[in-house]
Amino acid sequence: MISSAALIEKFQYALDNDWGYIYGRYGQIWTKANQEAATREQTKLYGAKWIGHHVADCSGLFYWAFKELGGYIYHGSNTMYKSYCSAKGTLSKGKRTDGKTLKPGTALFTGTESDHGHVGLYIGNGYVIEAQGTKAGVIKSKAADKKWTFWGELKNVNYDNSSENPNNSDSGFPDHSVWHPTIRRGDKGQDVRDCQTMLYNLGYSLGSYGIDGDYGRATEAAVKEFQRDQGLTVDGICGPMTWDALEKATAQISDKPKDQYYTVCIHHLDKTQADALMNNYPGATCTEE
Repeated sequence: MISSAALIEKFQYALDNDWGYIYGRYGQIWTKANQEAATREQTKLYGAKWIGHHVADCSGLFYWAFKELGGYIYHGSNTMYKSYCSAKGTLSKGKRTDGKTLKPGTALFTGTESDHGHVGLYIGNGYVIEAQGTKAGVIKSKAADKKWTFWGELKNVNYDNSSENPNNSDSGFPDHSVWHPTIRRGDKGQDVRDCQTMLYNLGYSLGSYGIDGDYGRATEAAVKEFQRDQGLTVDGICGPMTWDALEKATAQISDKPKDQYYTVCIHHLDKTQADALMNNYPGATCTEE
């Protein structure tokens, strides 16, 4: 079973890394040779901008994300709606017409009851990530856009803890004690400082500037090193899964019994006596009076 948070993070990864749109693709690198051999009009017009980028079409992005997470979904938006939704219905101005909450990780579809030509992923807070078209690539758009007319909760995706309110402990994101937004290089503020503090306490280097609330090169490198150690996607972006791993790792070191240190003063020793005593306690310091 795939968590809705993990699915959202894969789509966020594609958005953050400037993925393009090429019809029929599902995460491959678009090459110059691919472009020269293209026959679709939209690809010939706009495809050259995606050379060197990962590319996918709208349902191909779902196919790639599911595959990355160890699952499977059909590559095709019509079949996705007809056969790969555990629950589905109509949508109006970004809201389910049955009055129930639209959960993060839900697929949104365009079209009519018989034809769903396009699909995107609802990520919460009124936004969708979609592979829109060859000209635009992977973008973030608004769920309230009138083109989104249907919703579908996908099979093999866990929505049990999914909620519209990201500050609720029952959100579709990992259960943080404090909810944090996705942050990346160039961001600044308290959320960056929180991330840096946890990394520092876990022993990761933040460079010469330390905990300064500025997500610079050193912080990005520390996040990548932490992600690598945790077996996460190494992208240097602190999203829901990275926050969750940071909090769990920090909790583990906080639960360990802390070492206790004592200061002992012994007066009127000569140097020979002091040296002999110090040899028995590596790391101890001696002050001459």
